[in-house]
Amino acid sequence: MQINSVSLKNFRNYTKVKVELNPRINIFLGNNGEGKTNLLEAIWVLINTNSYRTSNYRDLVKFNNKSCEIKAFSLEGDRSNEIRFAVYDEKKKIELNGKKTNSRGGIKKILASVLIDKEFKSNLEKSARPRRMSLDSIISNISPNFRRDLKLFTNEIKRKNEILKTSKNKEVLDFIDSRLISHSTKLSKERMLWISRLTVISKKVFQKLDKSLILDFEFKSDSLNKDELKLGLKNNREKELNIRKSIIGSHKDVISFNLNGINLLKFGSEGEKKTLSMAIKISEILLLKKVTNKFPIILIDEIGSEFDEKRFNFFYNFITGLNTQCFITANNKNILKKIKINSSIFSIINGDCKKIS
Repeated sequence: MQINSVSLKNFRNYTKVKVELNPRINIFLGNNGEGKTNLLEAIWVLINTNSYRTSNYRDLVKFNNKSCEIKAFSLEGDRSNEIRFAVYDEKKKIELNGKKTNSRGGIKKILASVLIDKEFKSNLEKSARPRRMSLDSIISNISPNFRRDLKLFTNEIKRKNEILKTSKNKEVLDFIDSRLISHSTKLSKERMLWISRLTVISKKVFQKLDKSLILDFEFKSDSLNKDELKLGLKNNREKELNIRKSIIGSHKDVISFNLNGINLLKFGSEGEKKTLSMAIKISEILLLKKVTNKFPIILIDEIGSEFDEKRFNFFYNFITGLNTQCFITANNKNILKKIKINSSIFSIINGDCKKIS
């Protein structure tokens, strides 16, 4: 799968631009604030029908404009597809081959993507909630079933919290809790299974870099057993009523990673934390390949900013060894010394993208 060209109109800081793309490696050079990340975001939005940077579609529209548009032509085998994403009056519109669609799944059958940026490592290092949300995003990218179950659970928690903040009706809370027991146990079990799969591959990455390093994970949850979850909800009802929010369920799962038995994200070195984020993203790529039978398009924001030379070389050799298309941003030309395969180089200055080689 590959994108042949992408066009932007009034998207972020781009007025109007069309970029003809290389089927393998595309490198976008430019200083900070010129629009490199915006271009990667546009490609992500086109494939996933949402942004990883904002939930407000108005943010995607260039200042003093009312609408924006992203359009791309993709090629899969002998089949060409046109994908169009637009925002009008703060509402999105998606078209696949000229026909309106609201289905992310339809586009995902054609194109899939993996994003690699420093925000992922940052979220892993934070508290349980941002770490869980970042890992959920990865799992949702791999598994449509998990994405659906996560949405169902999230909707039930929102309903419960609304009741806890307003009427505090115990009959309604009993009804919601009966539904949460099913949604929560299913979601936590799925989450633990996918974290296990990600860790199995990540462990191999660590071993390739240093055979003495053994990665494992811990998963703490009150939602793995229906009877225990039911009891927990019952015993904590008064506390939830007092603080007016739900404190029991899958949204409280805690995930941690250990390296040689020691909590990596608490006590590991910066290099080890960077290796973990890289390993999990490599795992996401390989699991997507296993699920879809094709490698995803890889989007890398500021390659090299998070890696020393050893890790950079390992990661670079990995991505260039895959039969897939890559989009890479960088703020200096040093990366060009590393590129030894078919590639196109672009310069981005103030929302204008031009091919330079």
